[in-house]
Amino acid sequence: MAFFKSLLASAIVALSMYSKIPVPHIEWNKKNMTYAICFFPVVGIIIAFFEFLLIKFLPLFVDSSFLLSCLILFIPLFVTGGIHVDGFLDTNDAISSYAEKEKRLEILKDPHIGAFAIIHLVMYVLLFCGFSSILNKSAWSWVLCFVLSRILSGLSVITFPCAKKDGSLYAFAKNSDRLTVTVFLIIELSACCTLQIIFAPVAGLVSIAVAFVLFFIYFCMAKRKFGGITGDVAGWFLCNAELWMIISFSVIERLA
Repeated sequence: MAFFKSLLASAIVALSMYSKIPVPHIEWNKKNMTYAICFFPVVGIIIAFFEFLLIKFLPLFVDSSFLLSCLILFIPLFVTGGIHVDGFLDTNDAISSYAEKEKRLEILKDPHIGAFAIIHLVMYVLLFCGFSSILNKSAWSWVLCFVLSRILSGLSVITFPCAKKDGSLYAFAKNSDRLTVTVFLIIELSACCTLQIIFAPVAGLVSIAVAFVLFFIYFCMAKRKFGGITGDVAGWFLCNAELWMIISFSVIERLA
């Protein structure tokens, strides 16, 4: 019973940190954060569920591919409050500065937004909306991209070195039961990849391959540019993973 209570507490911590979903207030201590990363993909499942409802029911009322593609982008922003996009912007500013590692880490903490962040955001929105507008909406398995990106992001928190000995990501990494969380995430990863391949064999396999390539790029970039990962850098990976998985799904379905 104590184990299940700890799981519930960890789920609440994960949802309160990585989403805007209303949850009961709970203290963020080591006990309650032990398994929190296991439940990070739950946010992706919630996003995927709303994306599925969107593509099933919006066309019954409005015949607009542009509106649909915009709402596909809006849903993860609404559910998460844009926490990962914030990291995407800060990280792009830091990378584009071509400064030393210490200065890059300072830029990550800077609340101001730079020109390069805006440029990358515009490119991100255009690419995401453009390619999502040509998705085969009936092949709904692309919604699992929002789950897979969070599983891999969770694995990076547990397995990659942290750039700093403070911050929310370090707190999650430090307070996690690494073995149990890793096992949970690998099971979730296996289930997610299996479903993607079952429902979209070619596009699903390619999108998974793209996600793993980005995961490797993420590790190398974080290690070289920052000395490890931070919450912002993890957000950068998550946004890029979702974007390029959507692109891969769109392209493969068009070629098939």
